[in-house]
Amino acid sequence: MRPFPLLVALAATACIQRKAPTGGAAALAAAPVAATVTLAPAERHQRLEGFGASVAWFMDKVTVNPPAGLDDILFRDLGLDILRLRNVYQRSDDSEGTLAQEVEIVQRATRSLGHPPRILISSWAPPAALKADHREKCHGNKDCTLVREHGRFAYDSFGDYWRDSLAKYAALGIVPDWVSIENEPSFIPPSWEGCRFDPTETADYPGYDRALAAVHAKVGNTKLLGPEVLGIHHGLLERYVKAMDVSLVAGIAHHISEKGDGRVWDWRKPGPDSFVDEMEAAAALTDKPLYQTEFSTQEDHGVEGGFETAWLIHHSLVAEGVVAFLYWDLVWNKGGGLVNFEHTPYFIREQYHAMKHYARFTDPGFVRIGAASDVPTVLASAFVSPAGDQITVVVLNTGKGEAVVVLDPGGFAAPITGVWRTRFRPPGTPDAFSSLGPLAAGAPFVMEPRSVATLVLRKPR
Repeated sequence: MRPFPLLVALAATACIQRKAPTGGAAALAAAPVAATVTLAPAERHQRLEGFGASVAWFMDKVTVNPPAGLDDILFRDLGLDILRLRNVYQRSDDSEGTLAQEVEIVQRATRSLGHPPRILISSWAPPAALKADHREKCHGNKDCTLVREHGRFAYDSFGDYWRDSLAKYAALGIVPDWVSIENEPSFIPPSWEGCRFDPTETADYPGYDRALAAVHAKVGNTKLLGPEVLGIHHGLLERYVKAMDVSLVAGIAHHISEKGDGRVWDWRKPGPDSFVDEMEAAAALTDKPLYQTEFSTQEDHGVEGGFETAWLIHHSLVAEGVVAFLYWDLVWNKGGGLVNFEHTPYFIREQYHAMKHYARFTDPGFVRIGAASDVPTVLASAFVSPAGDQITVVVLNTGKGEAVVVLDPGGFAAPITGVWRTRFRPPGTPDAFSSLGPLAAGAPFVMEPRSVATLVLRKPR
């Protein structure tokens, strides 16, 4: 992802021409509908690793005189499981984040959650000494890639950099659960850190496959994720995955940050349903667990995209079967973020509430179970706890009319102890994560268009 709002066109690989999906919300009238969501507790799918976000820039918002209560908003109240950090080891410029700040953020998260968060460390660029242009930041320049040593790309030195990075992080008390060796390897940024790797080595660029092998040889049992490409359209993920040795990674990671027709961000148009075919193709590509490690509603004018975030989380979980979904920016200064600092002291955005509907009442180890709706525009997913004593259900109304929903627990004998609902209406002014209290068995609950509800079924303890 970009450390500043993207105002330039993406590389050609990110521009995809395709048709908007047929049917869906636009095809239905605005009349109210009655929907039944039926659970199938015996139907088991992926085991969750969790939900989270990146703290890669603007770390000072968390560490330098943060507003009272901010830590709990960012971590405990959200239900955050995973923090994605940017590898800042040996940076030539530490004005955009330091190791000390990352350590403090992890410590703050640990105190708020009551346990350490899971950690993914990604690299946007190796140190300047390992870059062909001798700069960590790219400026749209073709030589923003790995340096050559004795006429060959410095894969071995790149592996040493990662080995030394992890040793330094461990000495500071941060041992990552996963590592990604390069963020968006196909992309050369116009004004921030990057390092291009092609799927396999070419005359101009090093091969991601060889870089991955070099790092794997140096970091022992560290779990690697890759290739963390910017998107899943236009065959980009497939090209990298087919070139790499997938036995070297614990999971396949990618982003969903892409533009399509008319240079419009795909989350907006053609919209979340347009991702389904590509998500299903990603699931068919590999038997490895799938991780969605970066998404944000770029160019959302600061007030749009919350409901679309929830919609894309649903498709990622159900159509693709990801084990983790990470939002790009936990905190940001202008325009973006789950928590935005453009206004004093901060502003909790719609995207935060969308993430919370999935993260707050699930944890790593929950397993997705069967959940079916008899109305196409009412979407549902459900997750059972490792102990089998709780099911969390998330329901979305993507239609244009009101939906009156009844939950059929599929034989799961437990009361609905709580319902929480967010109504994203109008953009920027949601009725956010409102508690509706417990719900009697078989009782309906009302969902307006563009609303999300989380229901918790819990057996008495």
